Amino acid sequence: MSFQINCTQNGVVQYPMHTHKNYEIILYLEGQGNMRTEAGNIPFEEGTIIIVPPNVKHGSISENGLKNISIEGDFDGYWHFDTIKFFSDNETHEGTTLAKMIYDNRFGNSAYLSSLCTAYACFLTQRVEIDYAIQKCVRKIVSEISQNAFDSQIDLALILSKSGYSKDYIRSCFKRIMKKTPNEFLTEVRIKHACFLIDIYQNKQSLTEISEQCGYTDYIYFSKKFKSVMGLSPKEYRNQ
Repeated sequence: MSFQINCTQNGVVQYPMHTHKNYEIILYLEGQGNMRTEAGNIPFEEGTIIIVPPNVKHGSISENGLKNISIEGDFDGYWHFDTIKFFSDNETHEGTTLAKMIYDNRFGNSAYLSSLCTAYACFLTQRVEIDYAIQKCVRKIVSEISQNAFDSQIDLALILSKSGYSKDYIRSCFKRIMKKTPNEFLTEVRIKHACFLIDIYQNKQSLTEISEQCGYTDYIYFSKKFKSVMGLSPKEYRNQ
């Protein structure tokens, strides 16, 4: 197995869209930004790992700079997917440790380097499978929140605990996948429904009644949440 191993460290950077003939594994050591793809942007930060399949266009953008380790090679014996996979390194930073070991030994014994890359591929395969399970779990949480969003007694902690993961861990996974916390997601569902009701009923229902139908027992709190999402109060929205 042959590998192309690089460590990139730049200030403000915008790589042009490009492809590789083999799989490319990119682990971000520093910085924040987005990987542009034809399917949309993928956010990255320290600890993000992105696997780019062969011939898939991509290019990183970071306003404040980035540092990553990229490994391109023939991983066809491990993966057969044609869409980009991305996830965070685990709590013990095993992916980061392996990537650094591969980089440090890139000019060393080829058999040892190959064994390191094999270990890295096996680790990433496990992470892909775990991430699939996490995404499935998050979709289930999204469904349950959506179905019970207008219940004023909804218990997000209870819903998260049903996942089988620790609340802090599944909450962080939820935020990574949905780009918002469970509470932010609940608020968004409720406020969008409030907008729908205001559009439909205009002055036929009071804003207090609408807030109650959306799961809020305190109108002042509802108004505050509405403005945080919509940028204007419920009354201003209705008058518009």
